[in-house]
Amino acid sequence: MFELIQLIEKSSQTVHSDFRRWFKRIPAAATWNVLSDYSIGDRNKQNDAFSFVVLLNHDTFENIASYIAAVAPRDIKAARSPSKGLLDYLSCPVSFSLNFVVERQSSHLKNAVTVEAMQGLVSALRDVVRDWAVAEPPNAAYYETLDRRLRLLAAELAHKRPALKLLRQIFLVASFAAIVLGMINDAKSPLAIRWISDRDAMFDRHHGIAFDLAWLLFQMMRRTKEGVIDLRRPQLAFATPGMDGVTEYAEFVRLPDFLAGTLADMKLPQMMFTHPKFPPVFNRLFVDTPNNAVIEIVTAPDRVTSRRIAFGKPPISASCLRRGGES
Repeated sequence: MFELIQLIEKSSQTVHSDFRRWFKRIPAAATWNVLSDYSIGDRNKQNDAFSFVVLLNHDTFENIASYIAAVAPRDIKAARSPSKGLLDYLSCPVSFSLNFVVERQSSHLKNAVTVEAMQGLVSALRDVVRDWAVAEPPNAAYYETLDRRLRLLAAELAHKRPALKLLRQIFLVASFAAIVLGMINDAKSPLAIRWISDRDAMFDRHHGIAFDLAWLLFQMMRRTKEGVIDLRRPQLAFATPGMDGVTEYAEFVRLPDFLAGTLADMKLPQMMFTHPKFPPVFNRLFVDTPNNAVIEIVTAPDRVTSRRIAFGKPPISASCLRRGGES
């Protein structure tokens, strides 16, 4: 799994550059939101899509939700046409998205995300958690609880017939989230990040182990880099609709919903869609604006390939050849 993260990181260097350029006027120590939604396992779609919208905490929670509710009262599945107001918001200077497209026939990258790879990662993470518990006595109780959840995950992976489809989704979304968290941390040294994800079965597994995996992978990524690390920041918070019994986050999840729904429906390399509501989203967000990036991950029997695909003008920092909309 670390190899997959490193592969994606290598292919997304221009995304990091674009992110820094897009938010260059935003000072360090701000507070950010990461909003995610997924279109996974739909046989009527061309791809599996994982969308993460990075949203600056530029206003009150209530005001942001109120605006989205006013301009886009429905998600993209229920809408006959895309909301212009929502597309405007996803193109404005407070928003940036990183989207991961995985080819459907890869079955969640089953050639790369094997049982052995998942077991090896969980074992390594348990060793790390034990080491951190010794090094950080005030956090020992938290790490003990975290290790119990990892132990449950390890036990499921050891079953004769583990739920591999769901487990691969958990490991993939955790890896993608860690990459997004790392991108924000490297560029903006945030004070806090709140990750709000749409409700999905993968977040119910083992008391939210997907969140734990993302946090651990993010911490390991940042601790391998040069420089002094302040372990007190960023403060990370996780939430899904209804997690606290009150807040549904429907408006916030609607932002990545429009992106994931469009990318899942997109047929590559023909650039075809099944419904006329998708091309306006694609053209406005992925062709006309530089703040919505796409990473495609494809598999072959002996390898996994990760590449950024850009539509319209290539990224400013790109240095590769471009053909047929691909760079």
